[in-house]
Amino acid sequence: MNNSDELWRKLWTTRAYKGFVTINQDTYLEADGSVSTWDVIASPDSAAVLAFTEGGTDVVLFEQFRVGPGKALLELRGGYLNENETPVHGAQRELAEETGYESSAVYYAGSEWWSANSSRRKHLIIAAEARLGSDPSWDPSEAGFVRLLPSDELMDFLLSGELTDAGLACRGLMKFAASAQESPTLEKLQATVRGLFPG
Repeated sequence: MNNSDELWRKLWTTRAYKGFVTINQDTYLEADGSVSTWDVIASPDSAAVLAFTEGGTDVVLFEQFRVGPGKALLELRGGYLNENETPVHGAQRELAEETGYESSAVYYAGSEWWSANSSRRKHLIIAAEARLGSDPSWDPSEAGFVRLLPSDELMDFLLSGELTDAGLACRGLMKFAASAQESPTLEKLQATVRGLFPG
């Protein structure tokens, strides 16, 4: 049986644009013999963190202006991974840098593609017992406000569609709720998360 990957063969890649994002144009030979060129957003992988405070009562979010929607959005913390940085370390770093919160009890909830025309994977980490440890250290473009959302309002917030990582967070929460946990701290948070799902 043929694999769909075998129906496409990349011929070459050309850099079309490099700014805050990089756009490559990838040229393919398709199964019917035709040649097509596609715009591909090339970027490092990223990691986001869904951090719950002590007792799982609140979720740590960050309100920041976003140029695409043209308004401030309340979002999970996250960002691009540095070279050779693991998703767990990157998510913990982003959480500390942008909110001042820290957590040593974390669950890696997997990753998904950013979009069909991007090479980037978005990773999600769920953090338990997040505590305020230091002041945030923002880059110039990261100024905003740290917000705490009551955890019993989390699902309605994710379903509202008013944040960029809603799908990633919902998938990660489902995976976490169904997983086996050996850490008592994560097991306690898991009970809270399971209670967020209807039924």
